[in-house]
Amino acid sequence: MDWRKVLPFGAGILVIGALIWWAGTEGVLQILRRTSLFWLGMAVLAYFGGILTWALRWHVLIEGLNLNVRFRDTFAALFVGILFNNITPGARGGGEAFRMYYLTKRSDSTYGKMLATITADRILDLVPVMVMILLSTFYAYAMGVYSLFTLLLILDILLMALTGIATVIITSERRMRRITLGIFNFLARLVPSKVKKHEEKFNQLVDVNIPHFTDGLKLVARDRKVFVISLGYSFLTWFFVILRNYFVFISLGQPVSFTSVMIVQMIATAVGLISIIPGGAGLIEATSAGSFVLLGVTRKMAVTASILDRTISFWLPLLLGSVFLSHSGLKPRGVKDEKAAEKKTGETKTSS
Repeated sequence: MDWRKVLPFGAGILVIGALIWWAGTEGVLQILRRTSLFWLGMAVLAYFGGILTWALRWHVLIEGLNLNVRFRDTFAALFVGILFNNITPGARGGGEAFRMYYLTKRSDSTYGKMLATITADRILDLVPVMVMILLSTFYAYAMGVYSLFTLLLILDILLMALTGIATVIITSERRMRRITLGIFNFLARLVPSKVKKHEEKFNQLVDVNIPHFTDGLKLVARDRKVFVISLGYSFLTWFFVILRNYFVFISLGQPVSFTSVMIVQMIATAVGLISIIPGGAGLIEATSAGSFVLLGVTRKMAVTASILDRTISFWLPLLLGSVFLSHSGLKPRGVKDEKAAEKKTGETKTSS
């Protein structure tokens, strides 16, 4: 990684430093000294509970398309995706390509079918977010925090508009093909020497995988059992997300309502979707701390809780994902490797 890739993380750390200064360094340190390790451990467990239910949701969608995938590979692919989501800007989209590649190479699936499961996973992830952000808007208005109410109302409109546009695109094979080719042609004009040589292979991938994608998405959408179970896991995942932040406040000895945590979590989630800083490093901490202050939490407590929560949800998985990736890599394994090994064995026997 060169300095240009590290720079956004450096900027995020500077923002965190500025937050601690704003809250009062000594006050933040005093709060940290009296942190309950038991409740902080519960917050970490809540984080992993959310990851587990997320993996279960995705695996249900994968099984809904009758794809031969081991759950441990699904779980591993999810961690790979989280790692790359945390180092790419905006919409948590950087990791989706990597988990598609990772799991396709370890299964009997095509890229199109695997992308269909990931897209369905993202849609089902968005459903509880939309429900909770609407509830948060009403709660903020009822609590008289009109600045947060206005912000949430704007975020409601933006999310609904983006969701509508995305739905119109992904439900049509023709529109998907047109947009995909449009992006490729744009890149071909931008860097022709690097892109043009892959045109034939790209067109083959489009011809094969876009029909697989749209067909797979329709199959998942029509399967009511898969939809209901996945949606249940989705709400459970977000329950764990809010519970994690709630436990962080308990560990600091600060009483805070579950509703307040939900409001701030929804604002932070929306900010993370549009952040140009990878993983929203620094920006989400600042947004969360500021929102908690508006809800009546002291500066030092709001900043300390926001930093601790992000240590669990961002910095910890960044470390774990890096360790896991260095151990397993992105090399093809699993079903396809087994088939390749069998083929190689058969060829050896024939030659003998």
